[in-house]
Amino acid sequence: MAYSVNDKTVVRGGYGLFWAPWQAGIQSTPGYAQTTTLQQDILRPITTIDNPFPNGLTPISGNASGMLTGVSSSITFIDQNRTAPKVHQYSMDMQRQLPGNMSIGVTYMGATARDLTFGGTGTGAININQVDPRYLGLNNVGGVNALTQQVPNPFFGNPAAGGFATRPTLPRNQLLRPFPQFDSVNMIYSTNGKSQYHAGVISINKRAIGWWGGRVSYTYSRLNDNQFGQGNYYSSAPGVLDNYKVIPWSDSFDPDAEYGRSLLDSPHKLVASPIIRLPFGAGQRWLTSGLGNALVGGWTVSFVIQMQSGFPIGVSQTVNNNNLLGAGQRPNLVPGVEIQVPGSITDRLRNNPNDDRYLNPEAFSQAPAGTFGNAPRLLDGVYSPWRNSTDMGINKDFGLGGNRRATLRLEVINVFDNPWYVALQSVAQGNTNFGRVNAQANYSRTMQVTGRFSF
Repeated sequence: MAYSVNDKTVVRGGYGLFWAPWQAGIQSTPGYAQTTTLQQDILRPITTIDNPFPNGLTPISGNASGMLTGVSSSITFIDQNRTAPKVHQYSMDMQRQLPGNMSIGVTYMGATARDLTFGGTGTGAININQVDPRYLGLNNVGGVNALTQQVPNPFFGNPAAGGFATRPTLPRNQLLRPFPQFDSVNMIYSTNGKSQYHAGVISINKRAIGWWGGRVSYTYSRLNDNQFGQGNYYSSAPGVLDNYKVIPWSDSFDPDAEYGRSLLDSPHKLVASPIIRLPFGAGQRWLTSGLGNALVGGWTVSFVIQMQSGFPIGVSQTVNNNNLLGAGQRPNLVPGVEIQVPGSITDRLRNNPNDDRYLNPEAFSQAPAGTFGNAPRLLDGVYSPWRNSTDMGINKDFGLGGNRRATLRLEVINVFDNPWYVALQSVAQGNTNFGRVNAQANYSRTMQVTGRFSF
């Protein structure tokens, strides 16, 4: 809808409810599959096109073993109770015409999404066969780790028990699993995820009339979600901490335990795209003809300038000693120690390529056995490096008489050679590469020259 306040001011608003398709790719793990291997002779074929498998295909077991299918191994299934994701989108903006062919706009936009997959663009696997966290205390019973202690194996000698049949003992935590006859049991594409997006945008526009024009806009936004399996090329996080929190039938089901800033949250973005026409040459104010027009007429310079804040970062630890067979473990935060190494990472790398720490290892300590660690899913106030870039184009137009024209254009991508960085080399506390920047995500400065002739 739109409402004209007066001849220079208009207000617009809109709302839409959208159902999104299920997030699901081609999966080779769920269901039944079997591979038939054919070994050819290196000198001559031993099969024919009409009979490529003379010994037949390896049969698929199917569900002949019933609930024992895949016993002693990890299995994966798609959540049968999932539903279609839906997104409520809404916006309100006001635009005001200003003198000098300019206008200003103020916009609010938001989106409320429900029934999303925990993985976002990934599968969001939930291990429903994790040991219940109430057994964490067994990590130290009289100085003995009772969770990893070997105990008699009830499956020993049972031919239907797969790999468990030949092992006289098993660790106690395997037998404390909800389904002790299996390894991990991963439920994927569960749709208990949600997200909330708010953004405010202010923009100023100038029509490209006269010697300049362009647009400047600034966006402040916030994106929250509980999509712990979401990936990000520029940042990373360890994923779910306690599967029991996101298993719908568990006693501690609380998907909001992982709700907070999204791994895709980038709160600040400034974009400017000015266009400058030098006021010389035909149709302009000065040097409208002759040699002056030929030399300095027809020049246009344009820029695309972007400054965008980074993304949140989450950490884990290399040693997972909670022994719950599926639960994650994050380190403890050390009070009073700065998490981020001070100074610009780009300046430090230019001065010393080995000065590549972005996160301070001293800010974390290893969480002991029997605990989850107190680091949050995403570190408070810590974002990956800003992504700044400036692209420039310089045009020179030549009039060749009549309708014939020629254009010479120089394009410079990333004028100031500002690097963008991929996700940190490691976010696992205890890893020697923890918190290090080791790869650039964008192109270094690139230039090209093009010519165009029209008639």
